[in-house]
Amino acid sequence: MIELTENLLYKLEEKMMALLSDAESMRQQIQRLQQENSALRQEKDGHTRKLQDLVSLLDSVNPVEHAAPSQQYATVMPIVAQG
Repeated sequence: MIELTENLLYKLEEKMMALLSDAESMRQQIQRLQQENSALRQEKDGHTRKLQDLVSLLDSVNPVEHAAPSQQYATVMPIVAQG
C-alpha cells in the first residue's frame, strides 16, 4: 500500500511539473505578445499622426483657380499654297 501511494505521488509530481512548465511557457508567450502588441500600437499611432499631418497639409493648400481667358482667340485657318 505504501509503495502504491509513493508511486501515485511520483506520477502526481511529474504531472504537476509538466503543468508548471506549460504554464511558464504560456506566461512567456503572453509577455512576448503583449510587447509585440505594444510595439504595433506605437507604430499605428505614428502612422496615424503622419496621416493626420498629411490631411492637414492637404486641407491647408488652396486650390488654384484657373483664370478664364480674358480675350478670345481667333480661329487659325491654314494657308493653302496656290500653284
